[in-house]
Amino acid sequence: MMTSRERVLRAITFTGPDRVPTNHAIFPGAYQRHGQALVDVLHQYPDDFGSRPVLPSVPPQETCGYLEQYRDEWGSFWVRLKGYTAGEVKQPALPTWDAFRNYEFPPPTPQEHFDELKARLEGSHDHWVNGDGGALFERLQWIRGPENLYLDLAEDREELHLLADRLADYHLANITRYLQAGVDGIGFADDWGSQRALLIRPEQWRSFFKPRYRRMIAPIKEAGKYVFFHTDGWTLDILEDLHQIGVDVLNPQHLLMGEGELSHRLGGRACFRSDLDRQHIIPRGTPQEITEHVKRVIAAFGRFNGGLILHGEIGPDVPLENIKAMYAAFREYGQYPLTWL
Repeated sequence: MMTSRERVLRAITFTGPDRVPTNHAIFPGAYQRHGQALVDVLHQYPDDFGSRPVLPSVPPQETCGYLEQYRDEWGSFWVRLKGYTAGEVKQPALPTWDAFRNYEFPPPTPQEHFDELKARLEGSHDHWVNGDGGALFERLQWIRGPENLYLDLAEDREELHLLADRLADYHLANITRYLQAGVDGIGFADDWGSQRALLIRPEQWRSFFKPRYRRMIAPIKEAGKYVFFHTDGWTLDILEDLHQIGVDVLNPQHLLMGEGELSHRLGGRACFRSDLDRQHIIPRGTPQEITEHVKRVIAAFGRFNGGLILHGEIGPDVPLENIKAMYAAFREYGQYPLTWL
């Protein structure tokens, strides 16, 4: 029987896993709604990335009604709904460029974190482990505020170039230490699309962001490791670009852009971590509709002797029976060879 680590590697490299690997993605609100019953389901269908589902403790925060308010380590002030969303920056850390010269990044991740990770990876483990490559586009939004950032891009501000380069260097330092610790891959997190289009022109993305992503990805590829890139929204215009600069696993909202179109363009060349429809089908569909959705995704992306990691985000709006149906379909229809196709 394959270990989880081997299963994920074979899916990424199209070399025949025994089944499609799975990756849990559970929001705190789902635990708050379903409690131990959800934990039991996750234990029944363990993922291949080493998650250990337990009921989370909720740290005390300044709250108002259904909202949480907090200031992050970068200096930005946030408001979010309890237990689910990332929220919105209401007061960016750098609302004007006046304070840029004196703006300080948070301290780097303590070396103890990487030492502990290295010791764990040198021991006995059979699951896949990714390091954190951070977010470039989103962190720039949170530091400057979205409106400011889009104006900065339109004006091609020199300060923005300096901030982006500094941020890429900050992430590169962490990437280097994750690689030294012995991780299997590095994951990046930037949401690049609205429901209908890329958030900036593709040409501007290629001139401003693509070279910086390439610089962060280069040492990962040189080390022989693998790159995961999460990006929500309509991103069809740049998925080929991401693949070109070394991204091995893409995580697009495939129903939005069409599973057939994505499979036609990149199926068998890039591995997909699925993003099952969390707007409609997973929270509001029937168990049978969820099963059929899972089957379509496996047929589109998993038929290349690999090429798929099954993943569906679970928020507090998802009934327990739908969660059970999703994971049961993962297991029933994700076995190789895919004889049911």
